[in-house]
Amino acid sequence: MGDLVDDLRDNPDESALLFDIDGVLAPIVANAADARVPREALGLLAQLQERYLLTGVISGRGMADVDAMVPVPGLARGGNHGFEVAAPGEPPRIVAGAMSAVAALRQFVDALAADDLAAHGAWMEDKGASVSLHYREAPDPGATGEWLRAHVRPAALAAGLRTRDGKMILELLPDLDVDKGTALAELVRAAGARRVLYVGDDHTDADAWRAMREMVAEHRLASAWCVLADGPEVDPAVRGQADDAVPGTEGVLALMRSLAA
Repeated sequence: MGDLVDDLRDNPDESALLFDIDGVLAPIVANAADARVPREALGLLAQLQERYLLTGVISGRGMADVDAMVPVPGLARGGNHGFEVAAPGEPPRIVAGAMSAVAALRQFVDALAADDLAAHGAWMEDKGASVSLHYREAPDPGATGEWLRAHVRPAALAAGLRTRDGKMILELLPDLDVDKGTALAELVRAAGARRVLYVGDDHTDADAWRAMREMVAEHRLASAWCVLADGPEVDPAVRGQADDAVPGTEGVLALMRSLAA
């Protein structure tokens, strides 16, 4: 891992450093609304932004949450699993062609009964262009997850939506070929980066890793470094798609310190 850190530090003017937020910069907590990015991580992001060609965050959270949690000027941002993007210094926007698909999501969500979700121990985080159904705080998270997958997922698919499993979450998404990988590719391409680091911890982050490897294969990148913020909740299938791993958010902080040194 030291050689890869050295390669990025030796080539800051062509390197992009991108991070997921929850489970990577911010420790996982029982209620996602209570998650916070530590002050040290924010300070390190500011240092990295000053040194490297591109520094940013790509999250499943809506862009309003992203900007509130990571209020660091000059960052690239991706929100709503890639449906919202913002180059450094620019306002966020919905990706081209997504509005009609988002409208189908809104129609489904308007008909989804919050009381029914609550009765089964789930709650809805409505992010506009995507929705997260959380069940970490349910009395029986396993049973609630099974109910969501057995009842809500089929209805969402029948309504023309996509769904994704996360850490104690069922994601509802517009049915478009948009994900963290498409957001990463757009931001990296616009910046002209040739080396990319992305740190993630879940299935949606593996989309970004896959996009990076495709860009290397197409000679659009010189190198791609796919890093996992590992922990007890990481799916082994995700672990197997990373190039390297660091121990959770503390390991990410150590990596950021090395990159900033």
